[in-house]
Amino acid sequence: MTDQVRIAGTATVAVMAAGLTAGLGGGAWAQTELSLAHFMPPSHTMHVGVFEPLVEMVAEATGGDVTVAIYPAGELGAGPVQQYNRAVDGVADLAFGLQGYTSSVFPRTLVTELPGLFDDAFDGVDTIWENFDLLAPDYDQVHVLGVWFNSPAVLATNTPVDSIDDLSGMTIRAPSALAAEVLEAWGANAVTMPATEIYNALQTGVIDGVFIGPDGVQGFRLYEVAEYVTYGLPSGLTSFFLVANRDSWEALDAEDQAAIDGIAGHALSRMATEAYDAAGARARSALEEDATTEIIDLTAEAAAAFAEPLEGVYQQVAADLEAEGIDGQALIDALRN
Repeated sequence: MTDQVRIAGTATVAVMAAGLTAGLGGGAWAQTELSLAHFMPPSHTMHVGVFEPLVEMVAEATGGDVTVAIYPAGELGAGPVQQYNRAVDGVADLAFGLQGYTSSVFPRTLVTELPGLFDDAFDGVDTIWENFDLLAPDYDQVHVLGVWFNSPAVLATNTPVDSIDDLSGMTIRAPSALAAEVLEAWGANAVTMPATEIYNALQTGVIDGVFIGPDGVQGFRLYEVAEYVTYGLPSGLTSFFLVANRDSWEALDAEDQAAIDGIAGHALSRMATEAYDAAGARARSALEEDATTEIIDLTAEAAAAFAEPLEGVYQQVAADLEAEGIDGQALIDALRN
């Protein structure tokens, strides 16, 4: 017999009893099921490479006391922009999303997307988890299970871009407010929109190109509507989160919390970064085999021209943080060092 009772957030407790005579008898045990919401299809790298393994990891770590049920493709709410709020409000117990979709909520974390701040995505993950106290105020409404990055962004466009001059006047989709500042510094007109909308926007000419992690070119089938993909830009990383509703988290036993934290944090974030890195490599291989899409690898001279205007972006980010009462330059220096 199974009786499911709604508790904090959308967590459910399944009470399973054996040998009942009247009501609940001896031998009953409780199991908490946590919902995990994301907006990608079940075929996406994060679903297959991170969330499905996480389901098994949580069950094993807690001895079956806690399970996770994945709700992909916006089943708990359409669109990726509200993912953080779904965790805060308890629509989902766990939610995955991009900080860039609600940049104002994550002023400190968005600093991590500055071009050249880290050597690569793995260096970025290692650095922020060694210094997570610097970013922690961005997440004071939730419990953080992971923050990670994908590989440096590429440009998927319908006209070739092999120099900074080629971007002048082009309308390019940016994944975050900071990425938009970078594109503007390069002379492009930046617009922000969720990744789920970019295929149609590129196909219909609403935008001329997309600034996105290399895995996204394959994951969102952009090779079907973009004739060129430019690699080698001095671009920053895109950050992602997996967070838990605070009430749902606090409803768990302390031992289960400790067990889940033991597999989350830095370890989970590095695993997710590895999944994105592998997906990016697969995307590059697929593009090399696709005769309809041309790969452009920037020369060192061309890449240097893209890097030159970025110091102004650093200064603007520091100034914007100062206006919010955050010592932006100190934060940049701490992460850079």
